[in-house]
Amino acid sequence: MRKQIFAAAIATLMATTAAGAAELKGFVYTSLNGEDTNQVVSFERYDDGTLGAQKAYSTDSLGGANRAAGGDAAGDFDSQGAMQIIGNHMLVVNAGGNTISVFAVDRTTGALTRMANVDSGGTRPVSIAYVKKDSAENQYWVVVGNQWNNPNVQKGGNGEGAIELYPNAEFHADGGGHETVLEDRNIHLFSFDGTTGTLTAEKALDAYPGTNGGPTTVAFNADGSRLAVSTWGIAHFGTETPTNQKPSRVYVYDFDGKTGAVSNARHFQEDGISGTIGFNWDHNSSTLFVSNFNLTGDKRDHSLTVLSDDGSRVAKVANFGTGDGDDIDEACWTLLNPDGTKLYVSSFGGNLISEFDVDASGMVSKVGSNDETAYALRKAGTPAGDTKDMYVTDDGKYMYNLGAYQTFTISKFDISETGALTFTDEYKVDAATKSGPGAYNFLGLTGFDIQQADPV
Repeated sequence: MRKQIFAAAIATLMATTAAGAAELKGFVYTSLNGEDTNQVVSFERYDDGTLGAQKAYSTDSLGGANRAAGGDAAGDFDSQGAMQIIGNHMLVVNAGGNTISVFAVDRTTGALTRMANVDSGGTRPVSIAYVKKDSAENQYWVVVGNQWNNPNVQKGGNGEGAIELYPNAEFHADGGGHETVLEDRNIHLFSFDGTTGTLTAEKALDAYPGTNGGPTTVAFNADGSRLAVSTWGIAHFGTETPTNQKPSRVYVYDFDGKTGAVSNARHFQEDGISGTIGFNWDHNSSTLFVSNFNLTGDKRDHSLTVLSDDGSRVAKVANFGTGDGDDIDEACWTLLNPDGTKLYVSSFGGNLISEFDVDASGMVSKVGSNDETAYALRKAGTPAGDTKDMYVTDDGKYMYNLGAYQTFTISKFDISETGALTFTDEYKVDAATKSGPGAYNFLGLTGFDIQQADPV
């Protein structure tokens, strides 16, 4: 402990010398998931919110980008929760290598040391959730969502060009591949030893039909008694009339903290809602806040859906638009602030982050006028279709947001006492040396304060 405190003091002193009055506060991490070997990139984070020196760490496993796939989408695919810090370790998906990398984390310097790569139990891992095991010291259950692919339909309406079907027409046909349940499109259970950093595969918990898509996000509720999984559906984009989509789903399972078993599966789906990606459980209830980017014309006000799980049924209790009213801004990611009173939804297409209030019962209310939701924009000139994951510091003062698909950046926002966001800076990720849409597909954004030494 004394060595760690001394090292932290030295690191802080060096940062203060290098950055004037600013002191080193912590670190921020993302992963490139490019077309080659995946890398995790760390940023120094100072107490004024600015980001400093960067360092890249190889995972020795492939990223998931593939610009040759998916037509105009250039292989883009989405998820939330792709990186998780558990005590003094970090778990990271390698979407192209079908592995999970385990790193040891130095909580005083931010340095990472890769310990192992473990098979994800399926194809294209994209999201990780964890919860403590019942009556087990520093032992965890980990669930990985394996997406397999993101089948989609493009164009085909109002003179927007001939319809395009990915991965192929046979997949989308009646009786075609989309109706098949694949073993490697699944959620897979692991045990994780927080002391040794050992990640051990246990078993697949469930697998999914292609009609409603593979997992995009997996997450436990606050007490670990329920596990939720959102799926991609079959999105239809590049058109004002997405008539060929298939609805995404949000599944909820009861979870046994002693055995890791899931039971009592139930789900929500609604025609006209597809491309469900990020969600959060409310801190104090059985409510889920869910983002949806691919909506039909009559569901434009469903960018955010609020779902309630009563243990037998998952039902919609409210829905909201994001950004400017009925604009197609493509809401995709969600984030609660540390005390659970603010919900933020980031939109890929509009490069904006919308703000909502959350009360003690888990009910969401709009911040803004009747016609539009309060939101903050990224840097002027950011190309449409770039904004993804968010991370808020533990003190609730700063937000960081990925430019994950075209600019390969991290944006910084200041957060006011009321929760409003103000864009202040943008940082280029130096390890992203290639250019062009889809050259990388950044997955995950997380971090910690260096004061958090020896976490339990």
